[in-house]
Amino acid sequence: HNPDLKQWYQRRVRGMEGLLTLAAEELPHSPLFYELSSLSKTLRTTCPPLQSVRSAILNAGYQVSLSHACPKSLKTTAPSSLIWDIMRTWARHNNVKVREEDAIQSKLMSRECTVTVDFSPHEGAALKAGVIRYPPNPEANWGPKSRAGKRPRVETEVKQQKKKKKDRPHNPDLKQWYQRRVRVQGWDLLEPV
Repeated sequence: HNPDLKQWYQRRVRGMEGLLTLAAEELPHSPLFYELSSLSKTLRTTCPPLQSVRSAILNAGYQVSLSHACPKSLKTTAPSSLIWDIMRTWARHNNVKVREEDAIQSKLMSRECTVTVDFSPHEGAALKAGVIRYPPNPEANWGPKSRAGKRPRVETEVKQQKKKKKDRPHNPDLKQWYQRRVRVQGWDLLEPV
């Protein structure tokens, strides 16, 4: 038995267990998910810790789970107004400056919160330890390769071609060596030799 093959197999089994655990924990009746980094970008604030947001949703009395689509995404039964209240509260705790030219940020931050947000840790917010939910790539350079077609020119090849052009002596009479005049239907054409 090859020990490398055994380790490879064990890593794959752990990764599959993590993905299956993630799928089993995911809320089945919530088709959409919220990506915390996108919400934070809209409000121009730092991304809140995943466990804090999960605790705030659970403390408000709603269900929450991770999504298989993205590591920093949540699926929840909470209305979007609660999610924005959580993000507004997080932004205000971090002293986010509201830019007047940014209409979306200023409109979202000007609204008052409809719910008191509680970021205190909730026992259901903690994830099971020891489970890899988003396994890393199995090896270096893994995944789709570049599509077939022309090979991109390497810089050294381009430099060599420029150097060759510089090495040629510049002589206007030299064109005679590379071209000849051809008469076709009354037109004088230059044809390469």
